[in-house]
Amino acid sequence: MSRPDDPRIPLNSIVFGFGPMLPLAAAALGAWLLPPPWPVLAVRLAIIWGALILVFVAGVRRGFGFGNPRASTAVEIATMLAYFVPAGLALVVPSVRVALALLLLGYVLVPTLDTRAARAGNAPAHFARLRWPQMAIALVSIVALMLFVLRG
Repeated sequence: MSRPDDPRIPLNSIVFGFGPMLPLAAAALGAWLLPPPWPVLAVRLAIIWGALILVFVAGVRRGFGFGNPRASTAVEIATMLAYFVPAGLALVVPSVRVALALLLLGYVLVPTLDTRAARAGNAPAHFARLRWPQMAIALVSIVALMLFVLRG
């Protein structure tokens, strides 16, 4: 079991960190490579999956605050909301473009805020090494989906 101050990325964080990014990559590939009607379905499912994962990440950050008395409650709540709100909005806005833009915002915030938080003791230390490579998969996938949608 890893300690919150250990910068080494535990195996379960590799498996359960990178694994959930793969459906986003598959959706991006599906949008570009599959025949109709699959691309539309791939984009819609990517929005749902991307939002679900972002909400999960919000819960992970808030949960760390509950389990670690050194973590700042205010920082954890603000960060949780910064991830949760764009994810929730992405599920209800009628525009696919806006939904993808909201997810892009959320997935840019995760490595930015989690890396900073890990260095300050407000997130597990290994998040400083994990989040950018992990979220790069999501970011590239969402950008690919946005380009697919924008090309019309």
